[in-house]
Amino acid sequence: MWRGQKRYDSEVIPLPKSVKNHYSKSPLTHQPTMLEMRARILEIVPDAEEVVSYGMPAFKVNGNIVAGLLANKTYVGYYPFSGSVLPNFSHELSKYTTTKSALHIPLDQPLPKALIKKLIRARLSECPVAKGTLKLSRYKKKDSVWRELKIAAPARRALVDRKLYSLQDLKDVTEDELLQLHGFGPNALLILKKEIKKKSIRFNTP
Repeated sequence: MWRGQKRYDSEVIPLPKSVKNHYSKSPLTHQPTMLEMRARILEIVPDAEEVVSYGMPAFKVNGNIVAGLLANKTYVGYYPFSGSVLPNFSHELSKYTTTKSALHIPLDQPLPKALIKKLIRARLSECPVAKGTLKLSRYKKKDSVWRELKIAAPARRALVDRKLYSLQDLKDVTEDELLQLHGFGPNALLILKKEIKKKSIRFNTP
């Protein structure tokens, strides 16, 4: 067992309901390693949204999944959600078993934080915001309502891209349609549900 494991207990860093079952249903032999990996990832990207993607707990930054964890039979899988990340670190990963899209982490041997940081930075460098292919300026004049509600930037951009600029506009969409928008997650939906209730507005119904 590694030193400092208790520091990363889920009671110290509470597990969101959205991912809690995926950790608790993992084998007991895998959970400590997964929770330690989770904590190290959150130290690197503390503002990451914890979500479930492809059946695994994952971490979303600016609307992009940058890492995922999955209990496999004899190891914990680390997934960078990009086929081009792991091949760039062949030397650092030489002692691990890898595929193009996954890194196999031995039980009780969490990936070092420094290495996780390199992998996440490489993944982030591929994302639209980091690459500069996403022009943030075009959203500034259209997302003021969502900014006032303290909705995260990826969700604000998703709403603007869907041409939703005010609470009244939400009458034209269903909850499921919102959750399918790239960058829009459960946290943003909760904020909107509270606000439209105050205004006696309802989402569209299928």
